[in-house]
Amino acid sequence: MDLNEMRIKFDNAILLLIESKRNDNNFFLNNEEYCERIKEIKKSKITLSTAGVKKCTKDYRNVRKYDILIINGKDRLIKTITNASEGVRYYVKNEELFDIIHSTHTAIGHGGRDRMMAELKLKYANVTKETIMVYLSLCSDCHKKSSNPKRGLVSKPILHSAYNSRA
Repeated sequence: MDLNEMRIKFDNAILLLIESKRNDNNFFLNNEEYCERIKEIKKSKITLSTAGVKKCTKDYRNVRKYDILIINGKDRLIKTITNASEGVRYYVKNEELFDIIHSTHTAIGHGGRDRMMAELKLKYANVTKETIMVYLSLCSDCHKKSSNPKRGLVSKPILHSAYNSRA
């Protein structure tokens, strides 16, 4: 299966996964939601830093959960860094999801779910096990690797004249 065909199948599977989830329990961000979330966070930061403006719990939650990093003039949504030893963890748009998972999967030598999860959690905040499993179900190299039939122990029959006799 070539990469474009794999991308189309991945995107369709992710859309089905998104539709099955509730809106309040959804880590997936399309382009519009991503930009809207950035606008909300900018507004929340301004609201919290301005004296005399009414502050709500959503503003505090947004600032506690998200932050904005400007890279090459573009705003990127990141998880708030609580201590200095943590690295920057980006939130990924649905459109970028396939490329990120594919590059990580090939970089670690077609590693499995747990190896990919450990690697992706260092850099990205909203890549889930479900998305990794969708990708792994489409990876043809991994299917070739795991499809080797396991041969069991074959024993030879006992050929003796006294077999099954009572003495």
